[in-house]
Amino acid sequence: MYGITNAQQLANGGGGGGELDKIYGVDLVGSASPSALTRTDDAVGLNVTVGTSEITSDFDNCYPWSNIEEVTDGAGNVFVKIPKFYSKITKNTDGTYKHQLSGTKHEGFDTLFKVGAKEIDYVMVGKYEGSGSSSKVYSKSGQTPFMSITMDNFRNGCKAHGAGYQQYDFLIDLILKELWLVEMATTNSQSIMYGYANSNSAAINTGATDTVATPTGSPISNTDGKHACKYRGIENPWGNINKWCDGISFDGDKVYVCTEPTAYSAGKTSGLYEYYGNRASSNGNIKTVAPLVEGSLIQYATATDTDKNTYYCDKTWAGGTVLWYGGFWFYGADSGLWAWSGNASASDTSSTTGGRLCYKPTV
Repeated sequence: MYGITNAQQLANGGGGGGELDKIYGVDLVGSASPSALTRTDDAVGLNVTVGTSEITSDFDNCYPWSNIEEVTDGAGNVFVKIPKFYSKITKNTDGTYKHQLSGTKHEGFDTLFKVGAKEIDYVMVGKYEGSGSSSKVYSKSGQTPFMSITMDNFRNGCKAHGAGYQQYDFLIDLILKELWLVEMATTNSQSIMYGYANSNSAAINTGATDTVATPTGSPISNTDGKHACKYRGIENPWGNINKWCDGISFDGDKVYVCTEPTAYSAGKTSGLYEYYGNRASSNGNIKTVAPLVEGSLIQYATATDTDKNTYYCDKTWAGGTVLWYGGFWFYGADSGLWAWSGNASASDTSSTTGGRLCYKPTV
């Protein structure tokens, strides 16, 4: 199962032929008004319809969204398998950005699908928040999310399944953001789905979105904040519980990223952890998300603002050495796809924080 290549996936249906050459883009990313974003290239004319519960999308017929599939491993863990795509981020003269993605490595494009410096054909993201224990973490429906654990211990519980298994990491986080930006054409994720975050009293079990027929949406309501949401099958990309994000560390304002999962260590800033640039130094609502190195796909929040209804409509926190993301059941409008909480330490545990089991093919 884990040896399926990109070419084999395409032969199995969807995204074949000239489809891989198409470029789907979105421009004016980072505008003060999230609704100002515009579609470019082959995304022009494509639409997403947000219903009360379900969300329909013309991107269902476009690679890579067309080839995202659900996969179950031998232990019963359910994953969302995302095939490799390439991306390009171009800065505009007004400080906003154009994001483009394609199944083909066009000039100036790079990919986040890497282990070390080598490209991989796909990543598998736990469909559900992690359950189980520090001995072994699972991605299964109908389970209680596992919380109150350090990042390192949660990682060990994921690695217990064998080679290639890991917890959610920063490259996967950026992959999801690229897919979202181009498809949804907004930086206000909660304007599409609020998520289970509106002054709720406790976490809910996994599987709450199993009844939603479309790949993206919420049971009952996308807007009331009382129901879990899913994006492309991935349940609670924000809301319900905070989740650890591996492979990124901070030293003050400095941001370090590692692309080799076997070298991940919470708070580490040496070895295979490479310095990319500086993050926003204060807590606040995100104003700017920018590549930390010119031409790179590695981005982070570099400036904040006071108005949560503008720019990214999510909050970032500084001051720590490791990252959790997404916000939890009580965070309200501070939750969302860009809710980056970089204020924790490697030894921290929290009754609101867990993680997500993932897999990358070994190289």
